[in-house]
Amino acid sequence: MRKVLSNRFVEALAKTILFFGSVHLMILGLAAILRGDLSALNAFNILSLDLFLPGLAQGIENFILSYCVVAGVYILAYRFMTKRVDD
Repeated sequence: MRKVLSNRFVEALAKTILFFGSVHLMILGLAAILRGDLSALNAFNILSLDLFLPGLAQGIENFILSYCVVAGVYILAYRFMTKRVDD
């Protein structure tokens, strides 16, 4: 497997978080399918932001908004937190 970070301990921690996060999302996806309730996949619900702003994880508009926020964070991370790799 390709080394991503310079410190082995930090890299192991990052890969552990990535693994458990991926398993968490698979479990949520399965639960959403079995229950027929897609609100479990709302990014605001996954982050538990609805504890601070009740109703944030309800409705199709907030579902779409949550993934617009996810896409925005991805774009910012890609643009400002990664280096360009020249082939």
